[in-house]
Amino acid sequence: MIPWLIACAAGVAAAVGLYGVRPPRGTYHRALAALRALAVLVAVALLLDAPIGTGAPTAPMAALDASASWGQGGATRYAEAQGRVKAVGGQLVLFGDSLRAGAPPESPTDGASRVGPAVDRAAALGRPLTVITDGQIDDPETLAALPAGSKVEVLPAPDAVDAAVRSLELPTSAAPGDSVELRALVVSAGVPVPATTGAVRLADGSVLATAPLGALSPWSEREWRVRLRVPERRDAMVVHVVVTAPGDAERRNDTLSTVLDVRGSPAAVFVSTAPDQDARFALDLMRGALAFGVRGFLRVAPGQWREDGTLARVEESAVRDVLARAPLAVLHGDTALFGAPRPLTRGALALVAPPRGDDGEYFTERAGVSPLSPALSGVPWDSLAPIGVGPAPLGMSWSALSARRARRFDDRVVIAGYDGPRRIAVLPVRGLWRWQFRGGRSADAFAAVWGGVLDWLAEGRTDERAVFAATPWLREGEPVTWRRGAVGDSVITLRLRRDGSASEDSVTLHFSDAFGAASSAPLAAGTWRATVPGGASVFVVNASAEWVPRRSIASRATVTGPPAAGMRAGMRSGWWWYALVLVLLCAEWWMRRRVGLR
Repeated sequence: MIPWLIACAAGVAAAVGLYGVRPPRGTYHRALAALRALAVLVAVALLLDAPIGTGAPTAPMAALDASASWGQGGATRYAEAQGRVKAVGGQLVLFGDSLRAGAPPESPTDGASRVGPAVDRAAALGRPLTVITDGQIDDPETLAALPAGSKVEVLPAPDAVDAAVRSLELPTSAAPGDSVELRALVVSAGVPVPATTGAVRLADGSVLATAPLGALSPWSEREWRVRLRVPERRDAMVVHVVVTAPGDAERRNDTLSTVLDVRGSPAAVFVSTAPDQDARFALDLMRGALAFGVRGFLRVAPGQWREDGTLARVEESAVRDVLARAPLAVLHGDTALFGAPRPLTRGALALVAPPRGDDGEYFTERAGVSPLSPALSGVPWDSLAPIGVGPAPLGMSWSALSARRARRFDDRVVIAGYDGPRRIAVLPVRGLWRWQFRGGRSADAFAAVWGGVLDWLAEGRTDERAVFAATPWLREGEPVTWRRGAVGDSVITLRLRRDGSASEDSVTLHFSDAFGAASSAPLAAGTWRATVPGGASVFVVNASAEWVPRRSIASRATVTGPPAAGMRAGMRSGWWWYALVLVLLCAEWWMRRRVGLR
């Protein structure tokens, strides 16, 4: 509207400026003023590309779920969904693990159901969207952004008895004879499950544990915890967690598998020459924070060592040997008992050296800029219990936390670290256990400090393999994440082979930094072995998460409000407006010649 008002004002001003407010009497003089006003009006409207006509409603879009979960309950639902797509008409897009255009596949196989990209595209174009899905969507909250005129049509699967293993936790590595804890999450569908039984099996068929898990109500979950004794063998064991239930309608989600790397030495070692509350709480948190096996050794008297947990007697030479071979080690107390700690160990190292004397109480004040900043941000340092802090370590690359004696004097470093091919953290402190003992926000601070240190060390632990899988198990449709080992190359090529297949695939990974991660394309279900310089990495790709039962979303009525109107065409889109300006100017010139004007 505004461009037309501007054009009208310009046309009137041009006519008045040339012919005056009252043109001379006569048909030609009044026509001259009208021709000049129209010519300038149309020219200015062209300059501003003034809109013409009314906007027509935009064409609708249809989004079809192409995930594998359509296979639950038979193929008739997907055939019905294809019929709904034809009835909607308009542009068709497919969503699942990606957004793409094209004809509906004969059999949907996507390993995810992400509708967000389709919603974003429809909202950006201002076009109503009809979403046709089985209801098992990964991001249903994005449907709140659907443009006006949109709707969601859900064709849910019929309810049936179904028990599935959704997730599991197991240390990635352990030593032969160790005791490890396995935690699995069992879920049910929309029908009560009368009884379920869990079992832990190896690839060779041997059973490590079985337990009745009881009945499950509709859409419920139950955690199963069991301790397993690691067999006396040294290889990568494939561990299957299987749940069975009478009348189970879907067998593809009953098993979830992972890999336990059984090696001669633990993946992490905690050695304390002076066991105290700091060592106790730190060792407990270390076991919970790290995803691999942890062993602790405590010196209870000169020359007498005990293994944490069992309190079995251990020779000092055995402790030294385990410490030398561990890729991540924590030394607490007298860090020089076995000699210089850096030459003794080969992997990531944390040195906890409490001050020997009482040098006053130190209060933490601030966290500096360091690799631990994400873990330490938001901690209320000024409200924590006092601690003891020794002299600052030398030769460190950064300091993560500082404390001041009596809140006024002698600023000292609580956590320092050395960045390099081998990561080293130094904590010259005593009394951190008070934070954990008090609970609440103080316990959160204790977990932030130790969790941040351990996470940082675990990322840099040395591994003889050039690259290894970041997680021992994943699902179909998920990209494979890789971690870099001890090799310094930024480009590493590995050979991938699935068990039972004679063919191999070659994958080239590109790492941006020394300890970064790289990813490769998703793989089919099965046990995979990646051969790289320095060894091999074994991991399991399980059936897609689309087979795990999830509560279906409800169908939605049309989103309130009329569909957005399309944009009106501008004057520049028609060539005839330019011709009209020329015709009006030519007519004015001809009339001016007739009345004797130049």
